[in-house]
Amino acid sequence: MLLNKLKKYMLKSIILVLPMTCFAKSIESSTQTNNIISIESSPQTKKNKSIESVPAKHDYEINPLYSKINFEVDHLVVSSVIGEFKEFEGKFKFNPKDFSQTELIASAKASSIDTGFNPRNEHLKSADFFDAIKFPLLTFKSTSAKKTGKNTLDLTGNMTIKDVTKPVTFKIIYKGEFKTKDDIKQSFKATAKINRKDFGMNFQMLFEATPAIGDIITISITSEGIHKLSDSTKI
Repeated sequence: MLLNKLKKYMLKSIILVLPMTCFAKSIESSTQTNNIISIESSPQTKKNKSIESVPAKHDYEINPLYSKINFEVDHLVVSSVIGEFKEFEGKFKFNPKDFSQTELIASAKASSIDTGFNPRNEHLKSADFFDAIKFPLLTFKSTSAKKTGKNTLDLTGNMTIKDVTKPVTFKIIYKGEFKTKDDIKQSFKATAKINRKDFGMNFQMLFEATPAIGDIITISITSEGIHKLSDSTKI
């Protein structure tokens, strides 16, 4: 009789323990699954994916068909002379997500100056001003870039005119990006002011004690840059 009671007790113990063991395994399996889900969707993982999607700093060529280098200078105080350089080239590096990475190197041919009046053009090419034969290029090479607003930045660099190099800062408005299957285009507007006498252009004529030409030159640039996509990176 004692033996029968012992058997019944052992059977009840097995029946009670078995569901608890299964329940524990279920919890362990659920915890592992949840942990896996948690790792895949963790903020750190999302952050890493976001970092990978940030656009790179690309190399761009300035497109002369959609770019202009204009300048304006006072004439007899009350009016202005407006001109442009028709031949120029340049390259820049740009990342629309980080303006501080911007780099630019550009040049314009002094002999390509055009103010709409040929005798004045020839005078500007002479030694009184640009001395275009001796110093054929005007150049600019950036040294730093600083974001100043949502779509604006200051681009500072060294400008060389004739044999003189001076720091100049361009105020730039970033107009936006346009993508095609073949290329990426970036568009900008830029302005800067320089004193022509800082660059050795000291010529002056007076009309009744009024200077014929102002000292401050305002440079205005519209620019489009193109980054060609290789076959492996085309959109």
